[in-house]
Amino acid sequence: MKTLKWILPLLMISLGAKSQSRIIFSRSPGQLNTGETPDLMVYDLKTKQTSLLHKGTVRRRGEYSVSVSPQGKIIVNTYKFGGWKLGIADLADKGLRNFRKFTKRRNYEYNASWSHDGTRVVYEEYNWGNSDTEVFIADESGKNVVQLTDSKSDDQMPSWTNDDTRIVFVSNRSGNYELLLKSVEGSEIKNLTNHFSVDFAPSTSRLNSKIAFLSNRSGSIHLYTMDYDGRNLADLTPQLKSKIDYGGFHSSGLWSYQTSWSPDGRQIVFNTMSGSDLELFIVNSDGTGLEQITENSDSDFCPYWTNR
Repeated sequence: MKTLKWILPLLMISLGAKSQSRIIFSRSPGQLNTGETPDLMVYDLKTKQTSLLHKGTVRRRGEYSVSVSPQGKIIVNTYKFGGWKLGIADLADKGLRNFRKFTKRRNYEYNASWSHDGTRVVYEEYNWGNSDTEVFIADESGKNVVQLTDSKSDDQMPSWTNDDTRIVFVSNRSGNYELLLKSVEGSEIKNLTNHFSVDFAPSTSRLNSKIAFLSNRSGSIHLYTMDYDGRNLADLTPQLKSKIDYGGFHSSGLWSYQTSWSPDGRQIVFNTMSGSDLELFIVNSDGTGLEQITENSDSDFCPYWTNR
């Protein structure tokens, strides 16, 4: 049974020429946090063309931070259902179908990530009562929700390891934002970064035990990779010079940064500042071939590389 669990997602990745052809991201006019409404866009890797996937549903809010399951279900941050909630829909070539609320919980919800077998969703939940953000896990229907973390601090941006047994997430429980690793079943938590910098926006390769993340440890925001134990740290983008005026997670716009691996594990897409606005970049997982794939006066952010 365990073998079959892995055969299906790997088979889906290997089928068809379009399996690695699309990057879904959000775009809002001008600089970030100016009140413009983000739309969901699609970048086609073959044609190098960008098109509209979904028009932002609530003015000055829109949709951002998607994750797509192997079965073609998309989850996204949305204000459509009253406050920030997770919306789920069927992903079609030219839009979203059957867009609906994912859970029935009262707190704000953000930054969902599908397990690699498409049966569970990990996400963060903000409690207005105690101003606390924790990580939760739900099944594919938004039910049977369990709380994974309980730190009385900000635990955010969760992502599954490739075997769906552990969660990588960002937390400031040590005083600054680090990458932590926690088992889904157990209680052990490991700090993977242990650095005084701001480490954020983690994502995991679908096919190997690698984590990608962003950090300002060099003075600029660079893309790094490392193993699940924190070893073999590599700076993939030493040539980038973009900086961030860090004044807190939300005020600095860290919520809009995201990394995502290609389905074959060979490349990573991410966003960072280029000039006065956010743009998308792709780089090979060995640090070669850095390419900027958007260039405009808009803010392009939260990219997700999908095989659907």
